[in-house]
Amino acid sequence: MTMDETRSAESRQIPNQQQTANLLQALFPPQSAILVGASQSNPNRLDWQSIPPENVLLIDAKQEALAGIKQNVALASDWQMRNAVLAESQGEAPFFSASNPGEDGLVPPQKLVSLWANLRPQGQRTCTTQTLQTLLSEPQLAPLASATNTWLVIDCLPALRILQGAGPLLKQWKVLWVRVLLAPLEDNEPGTTLAEIERYLADHDYRCIGCFEENHPRIGQAIFLHDTGDLNTPLAAAYDVLNAEKLSLLGERDALLLDKSALGTERDTLRQEKSNLLASCDTLGKEKAALVAARDEQTKLANERKAQIDALSREKADLLASRDALSKEKTELVAARDALAKEKTALAATRDEQAKLANERKTQLDALAKGTAELVAIRDALVKEKTSLLAQLGEQTEKANALLLTRDNQTLILSERDSQIHQFEAEYSENLARLRLMQDELVKGEAQIELIKDLLLREPGL
Repeated sequence: MTMDETRSAESRQIPNQQQTANLLQALFPPQSAILVGASQSNPNRLDWQSIPPENVLLIDAKQEALAGIKQNVALASDWQMRNAVLAESQGEAPFFSASNPGEDGLVPPQKLVSLWANLRPQGQRTCTTQTLQTLLSEPQLAPLASATNTWLVIDCLPALRILQGAGPLLKQWKVLWVRVLLAPLEDNEPGTTLAEIERYLADHDYRCIGCFEENHPRIGQAIFLHDTGDLNTPLAAAYDVLNAEKLSLLGERDALLLDKSALGTERDTLRQEKSNLLASCDTLGKEKAALVAARDEQTKLANERKAQIDALSREKADLLASRDALSKEKTELVAARDALAKEKTALAATRDEQAKLANERKTQLDALAKGTAELVAIRDALVKEKTSLLAQLGEQTEKANALLLTRDNQTLILSERDSQIHQFEAEYSENLARLRLMQDELVKGEAQIELIKDLLLREPGL
């Protein structure tokens, strides 16, 4: 397993913020909830359906933000809301506005530039600060202040200054969920870091049970639990739940690793098949070159044979009495050509026999070469016989009766030779058609190889 896979598996073993919040609400059902910095808060932290509405308090420095929440969140219509700026003591302090409204507050925006490079100050105003203890001393908020198992969510900076203004109320609260900096700013701002808040809350019996990074890796949401000595049983139950979830996630990780191994094997197989196909492509390329050379040679021979046939045809025209026989033979050749066209269509439909055809090509080429040699021999014999016949005709011109008999005999011989010539033409046409068929099959085989190559090259990771 690589380092990235290990980190990925570890991250999957940790429940997310919403899962953690649901688990804590199941273990420590809140009787009241206080949310400071409501305008910047995640909508999931506005889900307090199990708490009486009068025991939910939203605090924000912007009155319009509270009005927007009341209008847009159905449950918020009966919640308590206060427009206030909280700090560790009552007095006056500058309140800063930034180009990102989520960073408005008591921390100067220029100090946050190391976190958000494009953050710019938009102005500041002097505001009156009060403590959380003073705010909760209002008679209308007395039931909320006296409730136990209170959850306090501080979704703004600096959280420590707000906690310092809570006074003895910290003793009766159960869960603190605060926004913190995971590392100090270059121009340090007191009360913003996780380490500072941990040290302060440790003196009030709070323990940090988790911290989640926000969109920025140096900003987090820390969860603190009030350790009153009765947490062992709920925490043990929570541990069992988390451990079961961990085992489930580990099983999922192992299954994913097996899937990855199988995919890797499949990838290697595909790479091997690609290599084999490339080798086959090279072989077919060589075969194509050989076939092209053979085709050129056959074309040359065909041209030579055509010249010879033309000469013999001219001689045959002088000896034959009628051209009707030639027309009939032409019709037969057209029929043979149509039969070969049908055979070509049938062969195109059986692409699975290409491998067999590839093996048969050499045999066909050998047969074609043999047929060519035989045709050359026949041509030479015909030329020789023609010479002999001409000599015989010259010797027998003086005898009319013998000439007639010789003419009849020559007509018979020429008919036999004409049949041979027709047979030669048919064999030549058949061989030429087979050669073109093999060329077409070769082109189709190359097209299929190119298609397979394209499909393989489109596979990710190849």
